[in-house]
Amino acid sequence: MVEQLKLLVRLQVVDKVLFDVQTERDAIPGRLAELDLEEERLSAILSKAQTELDVIVTQRTGMETENETIRTRLRRSENRLMGSKSQKEYRAANAEIDEAKDTLKSNDDVLEGLMERQEALDAQKKRAEEGLNEFQESAKEERAKLEARVKQADKEIKRLTKDRSGLCEGIEPKLMDQYNFISPRRQGMAVAGVSEGTCLICRMQLPPQQFNELQREDKLMVCPSCNRIIYWADSEHFEGEK
Repeated sequence: MVEQLKLLVRLQVVDKVLFDVQTERDAIPGRLAELDLEEERLSAILSKAQTELDVIVTQRTGMETENETIRTRLRRSENRLMGSKSQKEYRAANAEIDEAKDTLKSNDDVLEGLMERQEALDAQKKRAEEGLNEFQESAKEERAKLEARVKQADKEIKRLTKDRSGLCEGIEPKLMDQYNFISPRRQGMAVAGVSEGTCLICRMQLPPQQFNELQREDKLMVCPSCNRIIYWADSEHFEGEK
């Protein structure tokens, strides 16, 4: 029975490590997806800023072109005003000049707002670029580490699975069934050591008579509190197995 219990203890250690490695391995695709989503989010912020900036630049360029056209027309009107030969020509040229000046003033007010908006968007775009570049640099490094860890974890899982199969082959089927029944119901801990009469997992004290029987190491016993398979942890047979 001692040898069977030793195999169970080793199996539980392997199962615990295997569970931890598999859990870590299973979480990696999710983390990679999170990195992708964050990169997409930052890229979208940059794209939005660039799109808004392009619109503002287009509007500003169009208005500046319009102002140049108006100034050209203004100079012509001023020339006509200077060379007018009648009151009608004078009034017409003067009206054109007033209209052009009013339009230029109105356009200049709009241009001032566009320039302020362009300046703000330039700063916003710069921040977005810096944030995206910084994230991409760190994400590239993290992705490389995660991908390397996947390969390493796959190797560990393969090795541990092989070790587990070897241990299972040496365990009696009935005992293996009991272990498999208890393990998922006790967070993967189907076997517990007992030291000085206390279960090392649930911390409950065994009845003195049961503890005495446990120390004889001649039969399978379970903790009366947590129902795990128990062994005498202080026995020389289990040195290094705790």
